[in-house]
Amino acid sequence: MSGLRRAGVTDAAAIAEIDVRAWWHGYRSFLDEQRLSERIVEDQTLHWSERLRGGGLGETWALEVAGRIAGYSSFGPGGDPDAKAGTGELLALYVDPPAQGGGAGTLLLEHAHGRLAELGFDAATLWTFEANGLARAFYERHGWVLDPCGAGNERCEWWAPAVRYRRTIAS
Repeated sequence: MSGLRRAGVTDAAAIAEIDVRAWWHGYRSFLDEQRLSERIVEDQTLHWSERLRGGGLGETWALEVAGRIAGYSSFGPGGDPDAKAGTGELLALYVDPPAQGGGAGTLLLEHAHGRLAELGFDAATLWTFEANGLARAFYERHGWVLDPCGAGNERCEWWAPAVRYRRTIAS
C-alpha cells in the first residue's frame, strides 16, 4: 500500500471510474442491468467534482497504490432523519475490483473509524444493499451490527432494499 490522503477535485474522474467499476462488479447479480448502465463515469465525475469542491458535508479519502487511486471512503455527519447527535455516517467505501482482497478496504475502513472519532462522533451508521452479502460480512467482521430500525427507511434513490448498520466509534 502506498498511502491515504484527502481526496481533491483532481481526483474526481479516478474516483468516478472506481465507483462505476465497483458497482458493476459488486451489484450486477442483484441490480437491474438497465439501472446499472445509467451509472456512467461522466455523471459520476460531475457528482464527485462537486462533492470534492465542498458541495457536500464530510470528507473523502483516497488510497493510492503504485501512483494511482485504488479505493476511497467518504464519511461525515449522519444524514438519516433519526440520526442522534454524535452519530456519523460512512457514506461510501469502494475499492477498485482489481485491488480487492489485498487489504485496501480494511485500511480505508479503519481510517474512517479513526477520523470519525477525531471529528467527535461516538457512533456511526452505514447503508448497504440487503443482497450485498460480501459487504455485509466485511462490515460485520469490523464490528458493525445490523440496525433493525433501518430497514425500510433507505432513501428513495436506492435501487433495491437496503439495510443499515451501526457501530460504536472508539475515541
